[in-house]
Parts: sequence; structure tokens; C-alpha cells
Amino acid sequence: MPELPEIEIVKLQLQKVLIGQTIVSIEQLHKKSLQGNNKLVIGKKITGIKRLGKMLVIKLASSHPERSEGSRLKAAKKNASLDSSASPQNDKFMCIAIHFKMSGQLILIRGKGDPFDKLRTGADRGKLKRIVGGHPTEDWTRKLPSKHTRVIFHFKSGDTMFFNDQRIFGWNKILTEEELRNLPFVKNLGPEIWDISAVEFFNLLQKKKKPIKVTLMDQEVLSGVGNIYANDALWEARIHPQIQAQSLAFPKAKLLQDALIKVLKEGIKYGGATAADAKYIDLHGLGGTYQEHFRVYDRVGQPCLKCKTKIKKMILGGRGTYFCPACQPA
Repeated sequence: MPELPEIEIVKLQLQKVLIGQTIVSIEQLHKKSLQGNNKLVIGKKITGIKRLGKMLVIKLASSHPERSEGSRLKAAKKNASLDSSASPQNDKFMCIAIHFKMSGQLILIRGKGDPFDKLRTGADRGKLKRIVGGHPTEDWTRKLPSKHTRVIFHFKSGDTMFFNDQRIFGWNKILTEEELRNLPFVKNLGPEIWDISAVEFFNLLQKKKKPIKVTLMDQEVLSGVGNIYANDALWEARIHPQIQAQSLAFPKAKLLQDALIKVLKEGIKYGGATAADAKYIDLHGLGGTYQEHFRVYDRVGQPCLKCKTKIKKMILGGRGTYFCPACQPA
């Protein structure tokens, strides 16, 4: 599953190609992969794309784009004065929430034709008409739709976006902004590490009796942190992954917050991480390079970058966990 840096990269790249596009139709090829009423977003223009933790949100214009914000609010107040329980159904802002989960991917084909045989480097990089984000499989180089295509978005420009999902864990949800706020995933989503103070982070940890690594990956505690960056941040802060979260003193918690911010920013800087299984690539079909900067993740048996002790691996919370026994004593 891609983590905060990988989804952030996809968000930034989608903003360049989707904002301003108008949805003309949506094909639902698997009922689990698209939830909500398609008709509510047909004819809507994409006005923004944001990220909530590991989820993307495509924001759409209101039903009356010609109205100014002032006139829209005036109309809403008028409706409310007629009926305090009324909701201006025809003036709702809609969005499409997308979660890749384990194997979801987005493939956008620009206009007519699909010259995917061009090189993805050098002068041709910006000229591709097919761009990809998420978990690539063999489908991303094949004719679309494929047997793993679950949802197809058609745009007025002639562009087409395919949501492929081999394991069918991912989803697309058509929602009003109010419905988005009330999604259990969103309501229970913890803050991002750079949005809270060191004291707030320390207080969050004080409530948790679980191992610190398991706590960091709990999306209700912190949003966006996954296995790769949790491992590397704990090494940076010299904290053993099994230590209980609530046992960390404030100075150590502050070191850990700084380490998390450092590795997450590096992940974004290097375009995310593409491990040996090539499960993540960006919208141009290019892997990130953060894997070249792994501290301990996926480095079992290799020398620690600080002390040369061999990196060890254990299973913690069902996930592979990497650490240096010398730099991160239990």
C-alpha cells in the first residue's frame, strides 16, 4: 500500500492533468469499486484534488457553477429560511474519494491514441499520453480496459481514466462534502505528523500501550505513515520498534517526530519508494528513488549505516519490521 509520500506525489501530478476536466460518463465494472450515484457527478468540472492521509479526494464544482459564492450562500439561506431542515440538493458540492488499498491504480489516457511504446526518459518523458499512479501490474502496459479494470471515467476532453484493482480492496466513493466528512475513515483519521506540536504528539503516544511501530502505523493516531517510513524514522530516532509508545519520554518523542518529518519529506523529495516488487510508480510510469535511501527498511543482513551492525528483521503487528540491534536497543 502506498504511504503518504507516494500518494502526495500522485496528488501533485493529478492536479496537473485533471483540474479543469469535466466528467461526461462513468462506467462501473465492479459494484464494490464504485459506490454512490454516478448521475450526481456527470457534467461536473474537477476543481481540485487533495489528499487525506492515504486517500485522494477529487473535488467537483457545484451544480450551479455560474453562481458566485455569495449568491450560492444567499440561495442556501433562503432555502433554510423556508425549511430549517432543508438541504439545497441542487447546489451541493460533490467529490470522489479514491483509496488504492493494496493493489489499486489509476491510468489516464490523454485524448485519442495511446503511444505507450515511447521511452519514459529524456525528451519523451513529458510527451506520453498514458500516465499511471498507484500499484502497477502488467495491465498498465496493456490494452485497456483489462480484466482488472473496475471503473472507467470519461472526460469531455477525450481523456479516459481507468481504475484498476487486482485484489478489489480499493474503492471510489461519490459523496457530498458532508458525507465525506462523516465517512468513518475520515472521522477517525488522525492528524499528520507535521500538523501537530511535539507536546500533542507526546500526548498521543502516552495513550497507547502498543509497540511504538504499531502505534505509528495506526491511521487513527497518525495519518499517512506506513511500514517503510515508520521503520526508517525509528532508526533515525534510535528507538526499538517493540518499545511501548507510552513509555517514551518527551525528549525521545520529540526526536521521533523530527525523524518522521525528515523521512516523509525525503520520500516526497525522491518521488516515493519503489521497492523490489515495483508496487508503486508515479503518474508517468516512473518509480520513485527513496528506496536508494532506505535506512533499515528491506535491508535485513546489510550493515547499519551508522555502526555497521547487521540489520535484523522481525514480524511486528503482522508486518516486516527492520532495526539495528546496536543503535536501537530494546
